Amino acid sequence: MEDGGVGSSQDENGPNFNRLNVGAYMPNRSFGLKLLLVCALALLMAIPTMFVWGVVKERTTNAQQAVQEVSLARGGEQIVLGPVLSIPYEQIVTERVPNNSGVMIDTQRKKTGEFVVFGTSGFARADLKTEMLKRSLHRVPVFDVNIDFKASFDLEQAMLNKPRGATLHWDDARIHMGMSDLRGIKDDVLVQIGEEKISLGPGNGALSSSLSDTVGSVRGISLDENSVFDLTASMRLTGAQRIGFAAFAQNTSIELTGDWASPSFVGGFLPVERSITDEGFTANWKVPYLARGVEASGENLQLYDLVQSNMGLRLLDETSPYQSVMRALKYAPMFIGLVFLAYFLFETTSSMRTHPAQYVLVGLAQVVFYLLLLGVSEHTGFTAGFIVAASATVAALSLYAGAVFGGREARMNAFIVFTSLYALIYVLMRMQDYALLVGSIASFAAIAFTMWKTRELDWYGLSGNSEASRVKSG
Repeated sequence: MEDGGVGSSQDENGPNFNRLNVGAYMPNRSFGLKLLLVCALALLMAIPTMFVWGVVKERTTNAQQAVQEVSLARGGEQIVLGPVLSIPYEQIVTERVPNNSGVMIDTQRKKTGEFVVFGTSGFARADLKTEMLKRSLHRVPVFDVNIDFKASFDLEQAMLNKPRGATLHWDDARIHMGMSDLRGIKDDVLVQIGEEKISLGPGNGALSSSLSDTVGSVRGISLDENSVFDLTASMRLTGAQRIGFAAFAQNTSIELTGDWASPSFVGGFLPVERSITDEGFTANWKVPYLARGVEASGENLQLYDLVQSNMGLRLLDETSPYQSVMRALKYAPMFIGLVFLAYFLFETTSSMRTHPAQYVLVGLAQVVFYLLLLGVSEHTGFTAGFIVAASATVAALSLYAGAVFGGREARMNAFIVFTSLYALIYVLMRMQDYALLVGSIASFAAIAFTMWKTRELDWYGLSGNSEASRVKSG
């Protein structure tokens, strides 16, 4: 009897102890408590995603620095102002000022300024040629553009806004054109009025705007208060990422063509006509006098508002992965929760128990997915990077599910579920306008399916130590 007792003790504590018998000594498992624990783990997995977010932000900052370096060499984002006429003037003004005794007296002083005249109509045609420059891992869209201007001026109409009593110095009249960065100019900026050709040089800042000024004298042209004339101008300049045009006439029309397949139209006015194909785009803007919001002529006109409401486009680089990875990270907690929910459903339909550490491993695999997505996308683009990262993650999760829950069927079910989830992530990344709607519907469908699937589940674990409490033996 005594020897038998010792032998029994050795069997239970020796190395040959059968793990299948552990279920007989374990308490019933409560799926309710397990679900609460899984939810808590899903929330905790948001912490490592914050570190991934920091990595993406750092890489985004590096990319922006590379873009700035290349942009500075090419002229940066360019905003162009077409030909505008300015005439210096002098005016004697009377002011009431206090004398030494504090008595208000009338005094006269000479006032000088610039009388600015916009064309009655203006037209610009621009042809944009683009290319991608590379700095380290980062690509920067740059452009070379040829612009032709036409403008008509009616000085008799413009004189209605002339300062009262002012003397205009017609011999010092000048034509101004502006752009954001003069380093982008590649040829002489030429203006032609009749037979007279004028080459513009660096400006004197007479026009108040945020642009770099170029100016040319029209001294060789006889102008007076009744002059009506047309002019043409041309320029070639380079820039990066964005080009815009200020409305340089009372009624302005812009025609812009280019070979970029993914333009984003920006600014104070959108095109009235546009056509985008795989070969390029064509866009037309029309800005009437009232919509422009600046007088046709006047003294010392401020052109800041005119420049700020420019119209143009931005060259979107659809291969840049950073914005897409950022958007994917915003949905990370939801998709980690959905994958955990899928594993939980696998557990409820399986005879095998899972440890919380196994959920942590599954969550970490999903976090590493975003790092893998970022790293591969920097070299291949977002789509190829997503395919590689998602395929690796789905394979790992499916094989792990097959090993944990046992059998080929569990592995195939996991593969179908996780493939669908990662396909949903990709769809959400590409659906800007409907991402919230699709994500909400998918989440609701997952919760509804879980409610239906667990409708008869023993959440309290009151059914006794049965087959549901077994531990996988291998």
